[in-house]
Amino acid sequence: MIETLARACTWAGVIALLVMMVCTDWDVVMRQLAGRPLNGVVELVEVTVLATALLGLPEAFLRDEQIRVDLIDTLVPPAVLAVIRAAGMALAVVFLTLLCRNVWQPMLDARMFGDVKYDIGIAVWPLYALILFAFGASILTCIAAMWRDLSGGRG
Repeated sequence: MIETLARACTWAGVIALLVMMVCTDWDVVMRQLAGRPLNGVVELVEVTVLATALLGLPEAFLRDEQIRVDLIDTLVPPAVLAVIRAAGMALAVVFLTLLCRNVWQPMLDARMFGDVKYDIGIAVWPLYALILFAFGASILTCIAAMWRDLSGGRG
């Protein structure tokens, strides 16, 4: 189930990337051919970059594909390395939880005050909700990866 969630997040991020590419290309073509750029492209790119980056996190955590420097991976036994990886995942869970806590109130405020993106007019609070969803999914995948490392699934 966690794998399905992570994969769904990745595909949603891929779709956001596709939307960003198509809108940017359309904007460039219309600017060159008709002298009329697509309104709101900058904000749309901003939103889709957010979705692309954050929705890729759960699968990166689950597959252990974060950017890292493995200085001690070859110097310690596999069991110690598994504990170190699990500790890193635990710290990631704490950090992501703190991020969720700090995004929650701005999301509620944006909803209460009706904040919208200036050019494209979409509500801002769903973007905060997307952030919370991506971080929540990342927390779940971190816990699954931590469990896998501690139970000997990876050494």
